[in-house]
Amino acid sequence: MVLSGAVAALAVAVAVVVTLVTVYGSQGGGSGGRPAEPPAADEPYYRTTGDLERHADVVVRARVDATRETDQDGFPETIATVRVVATGKGKPPGRTMHAAYPTPGAALPSGPELTVRHEYVLLLARVDDGKYVLVNTIQGSYGIEAGRAEPGPHNRVALSDGLLKALGLTR
Repeated sequence: MVLSGAVAALAVAVAVVVTLVTVYGSQGGGSGGRPAEPPAADEPYYRTTGDLERHADVVVRARVDATRETDQDGFPETIATVRVVATGKGKPPGRTMHAAYPTPGAALPSGPELTVRHEYVLLLARVDDGKYVLVNTIQGSYGIEAGRAEPGPHNRVALSDGLLKALGLTR
């Protein structure tokens, strides 16, 4: 039996994959494979500035005064104590507040590494128990450098000019 070029290429690709899985094992848990990855939380990613800002109950420019790790909610999370410098949206509970996020490196998705004595723009959602959490791990915090809000490496969504102005920042 003679196979056409495309069909032959597909047959070779399937044979290679089957051979690799047989020799090296699957990528998931089970015999011969690496342990399965821990489950990852499915979190929203906002594609537009409007969507991102709309999903935040509170947006603040804040200085991180302290952080502590806890697992009281059943997963490793960090609670940052922050001092509010300016408010861009909503009403924070006070000049000092707490912002929660998954502990960096301890949970999937891993949260940002907020550094004590540094300032950030925090986009926070208020959850049922009154706690404030980042809207997501990728877009919930923007570093501040030289008066500019800087998104993280996997965040391509800029903050609006109006929000930045309210926070005393620029693009």
